[in-house]
Amino acid sequence: MSRASIRTLAKHLRTALKIRGLYFPVMEVIEFALPQILPDFEYQVASEKDLGQTHGLTFPQQSIIILREDVYEGALSGNGRDRMTVAHEIGHLLMHKDIAFARSEPNVEIAAFESSEWQAKCFSGELLVPHHLASVWGEKSVEEIARECGVSVHAADYQKSCMKRP
Repeated sequence: MSRASIRTLAKHLRTALKIRGLYFPVMEVIEFALPQILPDFEYQVASEKDLGQTHGLTFPQQSIIILREDVYEGALSGNGRDRMTVAHEIGHLLMHKDIAFARSEPNVEIAAFESSEWQAKCFSGELLVPHHLASVWGEKSVEEIARECGVSVHAADYQKSCMKRP
């Protein structure tokens, strides 16, 4: 998927959920909205011992998202990085349901738009720092955008740099 099509998907999700402002309530969506949209959806919280370095896992075919406990707690507390992780997993859930899981062979490069990880990263940024609302940013600093969108300064800066890209 291209950035433009991912951007459109993120905008459609915001519209369907009637979210108009900059801040996307990712935890309310995962806990309350997704189970209504996808009746077979469930999320689970697993210990750091069980998931190790993995912050979240998604099994799109089964409509399951698993979040590491500290990530879940951090997202509930409004931690930008953890909110981005949850949005990333929502991206996998929505975009990769009917796509076979595949790993590239060593030393084989694929284009970014062919990578499910790039797509989910792009989706999380487009969902939490929405391109279609960029006009309200005006001359806001990256720090202000980060605060209003509930993301890290790094994520806000990256998304701002993507605003000119189709």
